[in-house]
Amino acid sequence: MTQKNDSSGILVVAHGSPRKEANQGFLVLVERIAARLDVEHILPAFFSIASPTIADQVAVLASRGVRRIALQPYFLYNGQHVTADIPALLADCRERFPGVECQLLPTLENDPALEDLVVERLAAPPSLGSPLPTNPAGIEQRSFEIIENRLAAAGPDDDGARAIVRRVVHATADFSYARTLRIHPAAVAAGRAALAAGKPIVCDVRMLQAGITRVASPVICAIDRDEVAALARAQNATRAATAMEALAAELDGAIVAIGNAPTALWKILEMTGRGGPRPALVVGLPVGLVGARESKQALLESDLCYVTNVGPRGGSPVAAAAVNALASLSEQRGPN
Repeated sequence: MTQKNDSSGILVVAHGSPRKEANQGFLVLVERIAARLDVEHILPAFFSIASPTIADQVAVLASRGVRRIALQPYFLYNGQHVTADIPALLADCRERFPGVECQLLPTLENDPALEDLVVERLAAPPSLGSPLPTNPAGIEQRSFEIIENRLAAAGPDDDGARAIVRRVVHATADFSYARTLRIHPAAVAAGRAALAAGKPIVCDVRMLQAGITRVASPVICAIDRDEVAALARAQNATRAATAMEALAAELDGAIVAIGNAPTALWKILEMTGRGGPRPALVVGLPVGLVGARESKQALLESDLCYVTNVGPRGGSPVAAAAVNALASLSEQRGPN
């Protein structure tokens, strides 16, 4: 992403149409994209037929002092225009503006989000004349049938990891988790072993604690303890992070489940990084636009065993679903 006052810019490039209405629709789309990205230098461009052209907009950005330009083709496929024609235009731009670096980004071809969109649009709505199950077992069974049909080849091949994906999708009705969840190869075994040993599950917030319903192990949360609140104020820290420190004695060999606070995940990584107690498994699925993505990436790059995802999505229902899935797997397979 290009932040404001940066010396880089973005061109979103469409083919261009003889129909003015189609071109205007694209221009408005880029305006909306720019507003959502909080980007200063983002402009639309057309490859052909319409204006402004790619060369026009490279000149505009160069005049603004932009020195790095990323071109996002608004194309579905890597055809002749993307593989040959646009690169040739960029070569001309580089000669005209030798101080400007131009990078062509991938098209939308094979983007899983587009596949999800098409599936969502084509999924048959329920017939008003068909009876829907009303008992809990029937509703759950039908839900998992729909999930399995929709997942198809998506998601992991490992049965245990796939069970976690199914449970998360069931809890959220969000099939994107099938491609964004990241499950350590040893996560299922580590989680089952911790549960079999009666190790506690340490949660960042009460909502997550309430959502973990299928375990016999103690489920612990310290976020609303008076001493935690007082220490968090004194240290100018979040209560969720301070609660992780308060529960340090419970962490070794435990399952840590984080569904709300990125700062709690950062704290776990900090504690283990300096040689503190090591959980058997970290279910790190905080949600948020500030720090959630980064904390989960740090977990992926750590040496801890994890269930996490990429991006800002997450939340207590997601983390609870992952832990409940581990508990269900333990019930089905018995102890290690």
